Amino acid sequence: MLKRLGEWIYKNKFKTFFAWVIVVAALAAGALGFGSHYTQNLTISGIPSTNIQSTLEKEFNQNPNAGTMKAVIQKKNGEVTDDKTKAEVVAAIKDVQDKYGKDIKMIQNPYEMGNVSSDKTTTYVDITYKESSTNVPRRAIDGVMKKFDTDVKSNDVKVAYTGSVQVHALDFGGTSELIGIAIAFVLLLVLFRSFVTAGMPIISALVGLGSGIMLVTIGTNFMTMASVSQTLAVMLSLAVGIDYALFILNRYKTDLADTNGDRQKALGMAVSEAGASVIFAGVTVIIAVLGLAFAGIEFVTTMGVAAAFAIAFAVFSALTFLPALIALLAKFIKPATKTVDDMANKPSKFTKFLTGKPWVIIVAVVVALGALAIPTQHMRLGMPYNGSLPENRTERQAYDIVSDKFGEGVNAPLVAVVKMDGKTSDADKQANLKKMTDHIAKLDGAKSLKTLSVDQQKAATLQQEMSAKAQQELMAKARATGQMPTDADKAAVQAQIKGAIMQQAGQPFMVSESGKYALIMITPEKGSAAKQTTDLVNKIKDYSNTTDKKYDASITMTGVNAVNLDITEKLNNATPIFVFTIMVLAFILLMVVFRSFIVPAVAMIGFGLSLLASFGFTTLVIQDGFLKSIFAVSKGAPLISFLPIIVTAILFGLAMDYEVFMVSRAREEYKKTQDNDRAVTVAMQDSGPIVVTAALIMIAVFGSFALNPDPTTKSLGLALAFGIFFDAFFVRLLFVPAMLKVFGKWNWAFPGKKN
Repeated sequence: MLKRLGEWIYKNKFKTFFAWVIVVAALAAGALGFGSHYTQNLTISGIPSTNIQSTLEKEFNQNPNAGTMKAVIQKKNGEVTDDKTKAEVVAAIKDVQDKYGKDIKMIQNPYEMGNVSSDKTTTYVDITYKESSTNVPRRAIDGVMKKFDTDVKSNDVKVAYTGSVQVHALDFGGTSELIGIAIAFVLLLVLFRSFVTAGMPIISALVGLGSGIMLVTIGTNFMTMASVSQTLAVMLSLAVGIDYALFILNRYKTDLADTNGDRQKALGMAVSEAGASVIFAGVTVIIAVLGLAFAGIEFVTTMGVAAAFAIAFAVFSALTFLPALIALLAKFIKPATKTVDDMANKPSKFTKFLTGKPWVIIVAVVVALGALAIPTQHMRLGMPYNGSLPENRTERQAYDIVSDKFGEGVNAPLVAVVKMDGKTSDADKQANLKKMTDHIAKLDGAKSLKTLSVDQQKAATLQQEMSAKAQQELMAKARATGQMPTDADKAAVQAQIKGAIMQQAGQPFMVSESGKYALIMITPEKGSAAKQTTDLVNKIKDYSNTTDKKYDASITMTGVNAVNLDITEKLNNATPIFVFTIMVLAFILLMVVFRSFIVPAVAMIGFGLSLLASFGFTTLVIQDGFLKSIFAVSKGAPLISFLPIIVTAILFGLAMDYEVFMVSRAREEYKKTQDNDRAVTVAMQDSGPIVVTAALIMIAVFGSFALNPDPTTKSLGLALAFGIFFDAFFVRLLFVPAMLKVFGKWNWAFPGKKN
């Protein structure tokens, strides 16, 4: 069927182009008509730390996802409490409140809150927005920074900013993709020695990429899709699109030589032989990315769905648009200089060494990748935090100043929500909460405990609510007695309100109005990335078992640290299931396609080696700081918690691509000649250069992402670039061919099959 498709496209290239014009036009019309509705929110549900957040909003009127900003002010010479600096800070606060009051829920006066360092050189202004961090208007963020930069910042006063809001607008400029495309073109030019031929895989990949992304954009109108989904879809579609087109085009050149220049027949053979491998490789990658749903995290699932659609169009373009392009520009494409017989009879020195000493190759690969995998044993996972950003970023500067002057834990406080038995008396609740907070305060890693700050605005809101309630009670009393409240009655009520506010502010916990919940703010000694802080969260979670039995009160942790730990735990639990599932499915697919038990087993072992080596090397660089100056790593930090599952999915898909490219060529030759040594030699000579070129293109694409200063992007880029390097050059080009040589005809043994 594929052969007939290739030959039909050769004779009907203009019809094929016209069909693609209709498809692209329809997708473009749909994308423009429906519009783009990507979301910046990375929705996460089903974990305790996020499930409790609805309780926070209901019981304490607190939005845990509200955008926050901290304007950190440090005086180089003198004190921030001097009259001039104090007046400038207070004036800036007032101006910000006046201009952006509709966007800001609360802005604290640091002098009233006591947020001044012990040496009086540093203070910070806490700002809480009404909207969630990803929905705060850009003008409300930039406006605040501009006001403090204009009114407070000077040669003697440094101002830096941090918080949950995006201090700098996100840049989706596509620089990495452009760098990758440029390097891909150069590599293809070296391989094909023709500008026209070198450009064809890129054009085919871009057509598939554009079509796939437009379809994904339409899909955002029917399902919630995070914007990061588009980034992953672009990255993968571009990567596999070039790979697939390269494989078919190279096979066409070889078949053109074997058919004595019969272009139609050569195109049919190329689409039939290489096209089948492309379909299988594409299906494998789609299974891998759809397997991200095993994480059970919404934004990770939508990333997989978006990538699957984009990859499907990359395959579709390679099988239809590229053959039409080949037919149109056939006169520019030269046949391969070597026939299959030339490849088999005149192998390179390296191929001779590999087929002559396969065990040396196998042992060397296992030892090398095994050694690189050793650091995986102490790999730690976490979420991004400002302390790992480059030192020239204002978020990193603010983080470091606060850590130095107030303690690193101030940057990421913990929130404990205590659910209490409604039947317990108020006095017993207060006593039990006192015992609980005393215990937590003594835990290793806990610096201080306090309730939520009762600043002027919050006090005014609380006073307004209590005053309204008191007014209703006074009026009810007046109606009952027939006498209006006296001034003394009113003064007594106000004193009671003030006393309640002060009492609440002085407690290490806050009890909700319903009396069912209490809130405790815990400032850890260390930051969110420290093991001590992780241990503290886990100790409090364990302590909840005791409080549940002893006080009939359970503790649920939330806040940045707790949410990150829950996400990490959920991903850690999902990753082994995900890896096992896709490896089993891939084993079955490879077994069916190649009709072999040994080939898929070797493929899975090789993938495991390259994956562990990738994680080990990434841990060595990102977490341990090895060669950090070379890779521009600012500060050693835990790996991003979703890195293992994302890298596994992408690396698995690309590894199986290279596996199919290499082994399908060997199997094809073995079926013709029943000579296993010849099959391995031809595969190395024919598919080897293609795997090298394809891998170098992918390394260039992902390596360009590793140049990004953002630690999340950098760690993903490094893990993928080196993962592909280890898998392509160590496993697919060395380990797999050597194993094929060792097992001989047993590679192709299968029940009911005649060799």
